Amino acid sequence: MKLYEHQQKIIREDKSVTGLFLGTGSGKTRIALLLARGKTLVICPKTQKEDKNWERESHKLQQEYIGAFSLTVISKEEFRRDHKKLLAFDTVIVDEAHTCLGATPNVRWVKKQPIPKCSQLFEALESFIARTKPSRIYLCTATIVRSPMTVWAAGKILGQKWDFYKWRDTFYFRLPMPGREVFQAKNDEFTKSRLAEVVRKLGYTGRLEDFFDVPDQVFRTDHIALTEKQKARIKEMPFEYPEPIVRVGKIHQIENGVLAGDEFSAPEYFENAKIDQILDYAIEFPRIVVFAKYKAQIAAIEAALRQAGRKVLVMTGDTKDRGALLLEANKAKECVFIAQSQISSGWELPGYPVMIFASKTYSFVDLDQSLGRIQRANNIKKNLYISLVTKGGVDEAVEKCLAEKVDFNEKIYAEKLS
Repeated sequence: MKLYEHQQKIIREDKSVTGLFLGTGSGKTRIALLLARGKTLVICPKTQKEDKNWERESHKLQQEYIGAFSLTVISKEEFRRDHKKLLAFDTVIVDEAHTCLGATPNVRWVKKQPIPKCSQLFEALESFIARTKPSRIYLCTATIVRSPMTVWAAGKILGQKWDFYKWRDTFYFRLPMPGREVFQAKNDEFTKSRLAEVVRKLGYTGRLEDFFDVPDQVFRTDHIALTEKQKARIKEMPFEYPEPIVRVGKIHQIENGVLAGDEFSAPEYFENAKIDQILDYAIEFPRIVVFAKYKAQIAAIEAALRQAGRKVLVMTGDTKDRGALLLEANKAKECVFIAQSQISSGWELPGYPVMIFASKTYSFVDLDQSLGRIQRANNIKKNLYISLVTKGGVDEAVEKCLAEKVDFNEKIYAEKLS
């Protein structure tokens, strides 16, 4: 089994506690397993546990390398529930670590003492590591800079003694809202550069193009006009949903074809010109990955493609056997693989050269993760990424935010509707 130069370097250095903050597709799983020793616990998203990704990679490595570890894989949900019952492990690996490092710049009071307000999962992880004292800890994620507080939480897990208030003063500013403490991350270039330097000191960093000769990728945006039915439904939204924040989400659904304003609505309540674009691309390209946020949108795209005689495979949060589905997709010479936009990590289709975004979530992390589903170290190539964006509304505002590498904020956009 071939190890790439960057993998060999990290394994030679053999750090016992570090972050593997490497770009999607760069082989973090393999690196973490080759660094593991003794009893090894992997905490990962539920879908990756069900797919047995870690067990498959471990089996491959132990066929070729001397096996120095035994593997236990649990989902982050199981870990949050059962962490107090777990015995000690020599190695702890946290996959998609950004999902386990929930921390905010706010505080809560416990026994008259202020402590950072963090997610239950992060508190469980911090408590488990303090109690069991594993000799090796590896945090694996391509998107550690989800927020400055995510980096702070990673530092705490990796043994840093950072002062919470100094960190907050460095990377956040307080918004002038009477009676409430609301903090916003600083976005100036100096602060972003400072945060990036902190991340580099916490662990290994690098994009796929830092390790391989990656050709320039092609990014294209197709602007799609609203249909008359969509325009009419959007005009009705202020009366049906007077709360602006709720209305933002409903408008985004309608802009993506769900006329009922309900992502689970029946096909007869769906209309969107984006499907025509997808059908055209499906004729032009034999293998395509399509991302769509809403289940009704996914169902409508699937139905149109099947009616056109195309092979279609669909993966959503409800999909059980993802491994078999992905195996079928990888073997297919012609196929449109539709994935829910929220399912953007933990799988790969390196033989697919085209990705279409029918709709996106509000999260830049989801978008960044999705790009790596077709660009992998084992198949570096030139890919085409196409975004289908509805003109003049929420969809376009989401696209603009994500292009600037920040999450779309419903509250900020809702203020324009008030």
